[in-house]
Amino acid sequence: MISGADDGSLALWTVTKKKPLVMVRTAHGIHGDPGIQQPNWITSVTALLNSDLVASGSHDSKIRLWKCGEGFKRLEPLFDIPMVGFVNSLKFSSSGDFLVAGVGQEHRLGRWWRLKEAKNGIYIIPLKKTENKQESGDSK
Repeated sequence: MISGADDGSLALWTVTKKKPLVMVRTAHGIHGDPGIQQPNWITSVTALLNSDLVASGSHDSKIRLWKCGEGFKRLEPLFDIPMVGFVNSLKFSSSGDFLVAGVGQEHRLGRWWRLKEAKNGIYIIPLKKTENKQESGDSK
């Protein structure tokens, strides 16, 4: 399981432990003036079923994709997808070919901030699968 929080942390959980397996603090960076900086809230998370791919969203103009490391002990950032606005919802398609993002000018649970340059809408982001080829030690 994956969770995001208003303190900017992204956590990977298992049902057998009370604490997260791994936690990434300020997963989407920080904002504000020096001395009063705050982390960007994690506003949405999703995981691709039966894979090691995780996506998180915030209001920092990007969706970040993560890879779960060996034994689910690490979360490694893969790349960012530029997105203007609050990423209020994320969902991978069942085939894993698309990532669907619900983006708005405001946070879905309140009107704390408003990003006027953002447009409310649904974005469908195509994803390209790559085969993970391992080298064989056999040289026949």
